[in-house]
Amino acid sequence: MNWKKILSFITFFIFIVVMIFALYWVFFRTAKVVPVDPNDFSGGVIPGTNQGGPNIVTEDPEQNSGLPWQNFFDENKVSTKANGGLTAVSKLSSAEVAGLKSTENGLKYYDKSTNQFFRINAQGKPELLTDKKFYQVENIIWSDRDEKAILEYPDGMNVLYNFRTGKSVTLPVELSNFDFDASGQQITASWLGANAEDNWLVIANDDGSGMRLVEGLADKVKDVQIGYSPDNQVVAMYRKQYDLQRQEVFPITPEGQSLRSFTVQGSGFESRWSPEGSSLLYSVYNQETDYLPNLWVTGGKSNNLGDLKVSLNLSTWPDKCTFGGENALYCAVPQGLPRGAGLYPDIADSYNDNFYYIDLNTGTKTLLASPVGEDGSYTAYNLFLSGDGSVLYFTDKSSGSLQSILLK
Repeated sequence: MNWKKILSFITFFIFIVVMIFALYWVFFRTAKVVPVDPNDFSGGVIPGTNQGGPNIVTEDPEQNSGLPWQNFFDENKVSTKANGGLTAVSKLSSAEVAGLKSTENGLKYYDKSTNQFFRINAQGKPELLTDKKFYQVENIIWSDRDEKAILEYPDGMNVLYNFRTGKSVTLPVELSNFDFDASGQQITASWLGANAEDNWLVIANDDGSGMRLVEGLADKVKDVQIGYSPDNQVVAMYRKQYDLQRQEVFPITPEGQSLRSFTVQGSGFESRWSPEGSSLLYSVYNQETDYLPNLWVTGGKSNNLGDLKVSLNLSTWPDKCTFGGENALYCAVPQGLPRGAGLYPDIADSYNDNFYYIDLNTGTKTLLASPVGEDGSYTAYNLFLSGDGSVLYFTDKSSGSLQSILLK
């Protein structure tokens, strides 16, 4: 008798039986249904998940659920004024707004639903600047004086409109990136020609007359941040990239000359001046900040521009901040930005903000508010203070609507 053949046959038979059982178990077995108590949620095995069970909220369809934020926050814990915690937000405009700017004549903006311009009056209510309607305005650049603004349209048309006199002037379509000087009588802008060698930084009267060339931009248009300093000594900043850890910034004067340059520790340089120009607020990102934006403040006058740089250790951008005088700063700071957000600023649109107050004399940072309201939480930009400093206005990124919180 051949025992090797018999053992091989038995082994093969057992293998076949096991495979048949496995196929049955996986594909043909009817799963046993186990009743589950819907109120019994045990914690998971992954650290930090389901600890203590989720918070299940049930709604009675017969009752009004209230404002959206009321489903998530205890209304009694929401303060009407900023006190470092949850703070109520008031909506001033349900429609999308544009061109929010605080000038010597108050806070102004364009309402995209009515195609009209408004001003926030002394009572904190919107009032019309004029009965005239302006259709499909894409961008607005305000002068701090004389009730003037440059209106940019989607077809490239640029119009200077004076809300006091009702007069308008059409500016060349080649102009963009406008800014008014402190007097409101002159503008600076980029002239974008058909070829790179035709691109220039220019200065002109506000009606476009008397135009003169300041500096050739060539293919460096994106590396030049155009904007007057409060003392009119600087009209633009040219940023030269060395590597991801360093940029050299060249301030350009109205005569096309460069003031003493200064180096910043990172990339993505963006800046804004304090009201009187004594300080320059800017943000950069680098490896040490995990490529998150980091706010810095430095000297802003022509004789000390770029001197004594101080990090504020806040991960946000200058366009999410506003000055309250020369020594106070208010900023919207995104909660929990991911690594690399400095390279992709639009990612911040998905993160809710907290508001901070920064004392520039001491560097002290104070959490003002976690804003909550009718639209839930908020991503803020275009921040401005009321004249008496009691109200902080901002535009909500998701809806484009005008909002405000009480500071005092």
